[in-house]
Amino acid sequence: MRDYQELAANLVAALIKRGADACDVYVSTSDGFNTTIRLGNIEKLQQSNATGLGLRVFKSGAMAMTYTTDFQPQTLKDLVDQTLEIVKVSSPDPNNGLAPKDMLGQYTGKLRLFDPALADISPEQKISMVREMEEVGRAYDPRITNSNGASWSNSISQVTLANSDGFVGQYQSTIASMSVALLAEQDGVKQRDYWYTFNRFFDGLEAPASVGSEAARRAVARLGGKKVKSQSVPVVLDPDISSSFVGMLFGAASGDSVYRRASYLVDKLGQSIAAPEITIIDDATLEDGLASRPFDGEGVRSSRVTVVQEGVLQSYICDSYSARRLGSQVNGNAGRGYSSPPGVSESNLFMQNGTVDRQDLIKSVKNGLYLTELFGSGVNGVTGDISQGASGFWIENGELTYPVQEITLAGNVLKVLQNVKAIANDLSFKRGSTAAPTLLISEMTVGGQ
Repeated sequence: MRDYQELAANLVAALIKRGADACDVYVSTSDGFNTTIRLGNIEKLQQSNATGLGLRVFKSGAMAMTYTTDFQPQTLKDLVDQTLEIVKVSSPDPNNGLAPKDMLGQYTGKLRLFDPALADISPEQKISMVREMEEVGRAYDPRITNSNGASWSNSISQVTLANSDGFVGQYQSTIASMSVALLAEQDGVKQRDYWYTFNRFFDGLEAPASVGSEAARRAVARLGGKKVKSQSVPVVLDPDISSSFVGMLFGAASGDSVYRRASYLVDKLGQSIAAPEITIIDDATLEDGLASRPFDGEGVRSSRVTVVQEGVLQSYICDSYSARRLGSQVNGNAGRGYSSPPGVSESNLFMQNGTVDRQDLIKSVKNGLYLTELFGSGVNGVTGDISQGASGFWIENGELTYPVQEITLAGNVLKVLQNVKAIANDLSFKRGSTAAPTLLISEMTVGGQ
């Protein structure tokens, strides 16, 4: 990929020379490949390249942003002119500006963001892996009757950033994923489930046969689902669901939500919001992390941020704008694309591991629910109240027995986190950058028949 650092620095110099008080230039480029196969036939085959450049200018407290995908010299000159004209008519805001100069820089530890081997894998190899994934899944059990498709996706990306406070940085990263969704049928009733794998490195992906088999196993396991009566019982959260609750907390801890006072964590800094066993970290310096980076979208050096420590809310998650609005610390959580200004974004957000084996955690439940899926978006970001469709497996005497369907889970995000009774030791980032171990919640309301 082309090195854009000199171009970005030259545009910064041109903007300052033309009268900008401050500015930055962001360039992103990405080469991608996607394919989807269903029932052995290729339904999608796409190779893409996207490159764009964004200018952000500050003048007398106002901010203006423009972008282009055309890098011709005249186009860039015109873009500089347009941006400087737009900022003259933009409304001033005292919270506008670059990130604090003393926080700019690059994390120099080991991140391992780039796998050169991905570029060497041919489209034919990728298609072959997707075929294998679907074929193994379909052959797993005669009750697997259909497929919603199997997919491969990968990208090779580069980010370049320069600003008028002297920051210039650039890094490359890779990511690849495979997924398959299968349908199982028994006595005329169909159930669907899926499995997937993410990694920055090709050799870190689960094998295609493993992904296909797991998707099929999960689909077959859902057959014979039963309804249960409405009741309040202990609930074990599968790691995918635990991760969802960590994601819900991020939405409330985001500086954007807090300064708008549209969050249930307003005025909660320093207060206990979760069980004392819970610590939640946002770590952009995690080696091999799917959302790791040497610097954020404003050039702030990446770091490890403790959001919740032993149940106490320690920090909101802020970019520089929301930090100024809150009088808070900038913590390197600005995400960005070339066509939009920075905004609050998590990196590798996770709940720290517990000490209990997952099977022992399940065995401790005499009568309860093992929750594997939530449907819809029934979460109130202002109050934290939850009401979502759900499914899972009923636990009897410490064993997973039959699948449960057509239930509703009701509660509150903070109450769920406060009622965590045990945390398993199975934290994994294999399926995303937001992660959590299996959790045992002492009690939740399950709506049934």
